[in-house]
Amino acid sequence: MKNFFIIGHRGACYYEPENTLKSFKKALQLKVDCVECDVRLTKDKKVVVIHDKTLERTTNGKGLVENFTLKDLKKLDAGNKQKIPTLQEYINLIKNKAIMCIELKKCKNIVEETLKLIKKNKIEDQVIFLSFYPGYLRKIKNFDKNIKTSFLSIRPLLAIKRARYAKADFLGIYHRFLNKKFIEKCHKNNLKIFAYVSVRENPEKNYLKKLISLGLDGIALNKPII
Repeated sequence: MKNFFIIGHRGACYYEPENTLKSFKKALQLKVDCVECDVRLTKDKKVVVIHDKTLERTTNGKGLVENFTLKDLKKLDAGNKQKIPTLQEYINLIKNKAIMCIELKKCKNIVEETLKLIKKNKIEDQVIFLSFYPGYLRKIKNFDKNIKTSFLSIRPLLAIKRARYAKADFLGIYHRFLNKKFIEKCHKNNLKIFAYVSVRENPEKNYLKKLISLGLDGIALNKPII
């Protein structure tokens, strides 16, 4: 990992539909250090790449992701005629080209099923698991302490305490709530810290440079160019 890393948020979703292979390919073209995706389980326990628990916002389908089989989900349009990828398809594309940042969404057995794929592909050293759920990350560390993890939080309040409980290596905080003092506190607690934006935000370069100058270790952007 570089001293300062750029994460393509849901690929490069400023340019292509989020969490699709097209978006991930665009992020690689932009030479990001890490490509981030979100994972959930299907009805038949397959790991798929999609952010929301429901289908409406990002596809032409309706209902809960967990109520559909992979075969059914593959019939949907995820934007620009893209399909919902499996985690295996994401791995096939990103492996050996960038660090894979995999965000675990709230979903029963998501940790176990995702870890199976990571082990099967022998990419433990190419992955950072992200989650807003510290228990998920702690479970990963208890399984393999060498796999990198990052706790995610919107606000700094209690974030360091929860990251330490999770045994996390990184902490991701929503960009608007960051300041130099908090970043320094993270570093004192042996946590690397990065900022992230919402899917609808594309901050101007001057703002990003000012944010980075606070001492950040990385940043996740929809338009991953600084």
